[in-house]
Amino acid sequence: MLKQRIITAVLLLPLVGILLFVLSLHEFAAALVIVLYLMAWEWGRLGDLRSGMARSFYAMLVALSALGVWYLAPALEFWPSTWFIEWHLTSTLVVYWLSFVAWACAFLMMLLSAKHRSFWASHHWPRLLLGWIILLGFWVSVIAIQGSSTIVEPYRGAYLVLFMLFMIWGADVGGYLFGKLWGKRKLAPAISPGKTWEGALGGVFLSSVVATVGIFVLDLPTAHPLAVVAAVLLLVVVSVLGDLFESLLKRQVQIKDSSQLLPGHGGLLDRLDSTIAVAPFYVLVAKLLGWI
Repeated sequence: MLKQRIITAVLLLPLVGILLFVLSLHEFAAALVIVLYLMAWEWGRLGDLRSGMARSFYAMLVALSALGVWYLAPALEFWPSTWFIEWHLTSTLVVYWLSFVAWACAFLMMLLSAKHRSFWASHHWPRLLLGWIILLGFWVSVIAIQGSSTIVEPYRGAYLVLFMLFMIWGADVGGYLFGKLWGKRKLAPAISPGKTWEGALGGVFLSSVVATVGIFVLDLPTAHPLAVVAAVLLLVVVSVLGDLFESLLKRQVQIKDSSQLLPGHGGLLDRLDSTIAVAPFYVLVAKLLGWI
């Protein structure tokens, strides 16, 4: 299993490099629609859509919604520039802020899952609706980060996306290592029995190290150090919650992986669950701290 995971990861790295550093912004957005379709297909499974045709229809609906948002929105290059400056009622802005509402509902679902287990188990539409908004919010957010490049710094957006991914990977690796070595107290036994408080703290520690190195390498503004620390902590917490939410959905439909698309890893959602959660918050943090 470990060998398979390593081989898959090595094969995926060049693809990530091409997506971030070779494709134009429009090509990147189009490629991400394909990724969005695949993730939505997997989410359909988490939403308890039993037939492949039903999951395909749901995935197509999400992908077409993304294309609709793209068609109604300003040019891709302007997606992040008008946000938080003045109110522009654009399709991207509506989707972006709705994704925060969706994640608030998702976190509430986790808190109430024990008391209202039968409701979530018998009603799949809330999960499908949340997935629709959450996935679109992820798509809009990642394009906004990638589109923050300038003529002077043509790869700034790509490096900012990588920075986000490295912080999330730091939280995952730190959580796994510290959890294996010292994990005793369960973080959320009803949702994910393998996660511990020691692992979560290890994730915070390693992600903070990665963030410190990344800020130095990318020369990001740090005029307010306490705000930067708070931002990193927020992103790590959201990363863990995103992982827990997918675990909750899988537990509700009694499956181990969202799919078998990535040998040794499971599905795209299994690898990107934290990223889907973090992306909108990362855009907000980057904008407020002057990184975008």
